[in-house]
Amino acid sequence: MKITSLRKSNWTLVAASVLAGLGLGTLTFGQGAPTIVSTSPRIGQKDVDPATTEITVTFDRDMQAGFSWTGGGPEYPETPPGKKPFWRDRRTCVLTVKLYSGHSYRVGINSPSYRNFCSAQGVPVQASAITFTTSGTAVVAPRIVGLTPRNGTKDVSPDLAEIRVTFNVAMGGGFSWCGEGPAYPDSPKGKAPYWTEDHKTCVMPVSLKPGHKYELGLNCPCCKGFQTAAGVPLDPINYTFTTKN
Repeated sequence: MKITSLRKSNWTLVAASVLAGLGLGTLTFGQGAPTIVSTSPRIGQKDVDPATTEITVTFDRDMQAGFSWTGGGPEYPETPPGKKPFWRDRRTCVLTVKLYSGHSYRVGINSPSYRNFCSAQGVPVQASAITFTTSGTAVVAPRIVGLTPRNGTKDVSPDLAEIRVTFNVAMGGGFSWCGEGPAYPDSPKGKAPYWTEDHKTCVMPVSLKPGHKYELGLNCPCCKGFQTAAGVPLDPINYTFTTKN
């Protein structure tokens, strides 16, 4: 499950307690939990533009600065790198997203375990969800149709000079060969990964050692450079192989 949650201190209640203790008066607050007055997209909407970049929720009263956008799996929208939820004002919170066409989404507002959407008085919003579907034809993630060496191979020649991954569709110009440390293959000086002319095969020059186990990722949660020409990323793959002595 993916949770985007932030908790902030309730300074309003602290101020109220101080005022009451000093005999300087009292503050009167509304009773009951906050309610959602609007969302964008609308709950249940089925024709959302996949170019939409923000999901918003607006409440019926001023809120604390925390939030709990909850969910996970393919129904939870991607968040662009470096983008975080924010409050547009004291009643409207914004989740920045990247959507795909023909896809159904579900984004939770609070949950039994995460309840940081709270009124200024500290009363949490009842758990609910924004569900919607984008318009257009469903987008399918690319598939790997070839790996050299094959994933899990244990007798790779240490003289191998290139690792290759081939996809079922033409890809964009980026890539994310992920990893670090001794398990990540060295790259010869002055040589960088490149794409073949048809943009279906990415080649990474390497310098391998004998009797060594290698492990790297094709994409990872924070880096998704392997994408189709239309911008659909490869689901992260763990790739391992071992060279012979």
